[in-house]
Amino acid sequence: MAHDAFVLAAGLGTRLRPLTDHRPKPLVPVCGVPMLSYALALCARHGLTDVVVNAHHLASQFDAWAGEHEGCEVTISTELPDILGTGGGLAHVKDALAERFAVVNADVLCDVDLTALLALVKEGGASMALRPNAEDAVKFGVVGADNTSTVVLLTDLASAPAASDIARETHFTGIHAMSRSTLGLVPEGFACIVRTAYRTLVPQRKVRSLRHEGTWLDVGDPAAYLTANLAVLTTTMPLPLDPLSRATFAITPRGNVGNTPRHVEVEGCVWVGQDARLDRGSFLKDSIVGNGARIRAGARLTRCVVWEGRDVPAGDWTDAIFYDGGYHKVEQK
Repeated sequence: MAHDAFVLAAGLGTRLRPLTDHRPKPLVPVCGVPMLSYALALCARHGLTDVVVNAHHLASQFDAWAGEHEGCEVTISTELPDILGTGGGLAHVKDALAERFAVVNADVLCDVDLTALLALVKEGGASMALRPNAEDAVKFGVVGADNTSTVVLLTDLASAPAASDIARETHFTGIHAMSRSTLGLVPEGFACIVRTAYRTLVPQRKVRSLRHEGTWLDVGDPAAYLTANLAVLTTTMPLPLDPLSRATFAITPRGNVGNTPRHVEVEGCVWVGQDARLDRGSFLKDSIVGNGARIRAGARLTRCVVWEGRDVPAGDWTDAIFYDGGYHKVEQK
């Protein structure tokens, strides 16, 4: 079968360093679950079950993801020695893609309606999920549509005649859908899909837009990563995959799982993974403890994320990430 979804996972994760010095960004956990799992679950929710995932940075860590995961049959497209970019990665596998396919960015958490996004794609065209947020539109660049839901402003790269006033409070979410024929606009080698195909298609009014007002979390730098984890833990935002079902015990607004050990003090919301060990006298508040991690006696965690298998010593820890390379303190702005 042809791939009906493409998950972008090859990026270097520069902004998320030092966390990505040891693990690709799509494999970092949010509430105990790798971000790639959320992306695949989103595809499966919309019946897009034949998925290709591209890989470059620490590419061998994606080998275990080939095959069936989260309801999808996954093929890994490894880009070595050079990364190919968002356009080049698609062009590299274009002959294996469906006539219409969705593109999901694995470094954001969202619940974009991929079914509706694909329905907007006409032959030789594309569609983009746009999110209304004026602050982020300034940060990421304004991508605006007119009242026909046609993209007529692509940051400072391209524009088209508009049928009405342009919505200027929206930005590109990184989630889009395309006709396979549009990849003929992408040159060989490294290429950005926005600066090649979309830069050509927007002036032709061939890009439709879907306004997305649901979940969208950018897991960009360590501060944003911590914020995203705590948002998933402490709110009821819609997600394509509920991490609550994968905890050994948890207390969240969406419900509770298991029983809190009597020898551990807990406040607020917590998520604790399978085979995690919490020593007597440990304390958790609004924190996430991954599978197989250990929290030592006397360790007091507040707003912390502990990756699987990490060992947290005694001490007061606040706004901290315990990751493969050690410990990272997030400075609050």
